[in-house]
Amino acid sequence: MRQTISYLLLITCLLFTFSCKTQYVQKSYEVGNISVSEEVGTMDSTIVQLYAPYKIILEKDMNRVLAISENELVKGKPESLLTNFLADLLLAQGAVVANNQQLNITPAVSFFNYGGIRSTLPKGEITVGNIFELMPFENELVLLELKGDKMQAFLDYIADHGGGSVGGVEMIIANDKATDVKIQGEKIDFNKSYWLATNDYVAAGGDGLEMLAENEQFINSGEKIRDLIINYLEELSGNNKHVNPKLDGRIK
Repeated sequence: MRQTISYLLLITCLLFTFSCKTQYVQKSYEVGNISVSEEVGTMDSTIVQLYAPYKIILEKDMNRVLAISENELVKGKPESLLTNFLADLLLAQGAVVANNQQLNITPAVSFFNYGGIRSTLPKGEITVGNIFELMPFENELVLLELKGDKMQAFLDYIADHGGGSVGGVEMIIANDKATDVKIQGEKIDFNKSYWLATNDYVAAGGDGLEMLAENEQFINSGEKIRDLIINYLEELSGNNKHVNPKLDGRIK
């Protein structure tokens, strides 16, 4: 993905170079026919010729197949194939990143904000372009340490919004609250702290999640979540596995 970004920067520089001209202010206007200089057409043609090979490379990279999905993945509440897939992926990748960075922690819960899921994933081939459509933002993975009461407040938020993309949790929505909460199979303990894997936007209190800003520890991994999704899919495909999430009743 760093390569893709480099191509985009190069194209931007090319366009900027050819667009840098002295600017004049129009003081008066006359109506009439104006002949277009051949130089303008030549300039446009030059830009197109310079851009063309990078456009081909970009299109090739965006069309690169990452993995195969057994079903179309569409987001929905209280749970769905897509929200479960993304939450479980984020939980798994959060553990990988924590291990790689020698943080000596393991996230118990994950959260992918519902509004940040901008597309579906198709049945069959999933491409790099599909992931950019799914998540066009540059959000990074962060790990938050939350006390049990803050975790409960966070899960109450999810319940109040009818469910969402959460991993590592089982709960029942009753009167817009999260009840019978289990984290990693055990009843939530308000005297315990839990690590949450999510993105930097909601970690700062975005989407009304102010309680997440009241954390015990905040670790920004520096890893783009979109890159983690791509890495996960490539690894899945490398192990000859398909994308095949299930509805497991994590939110009822």
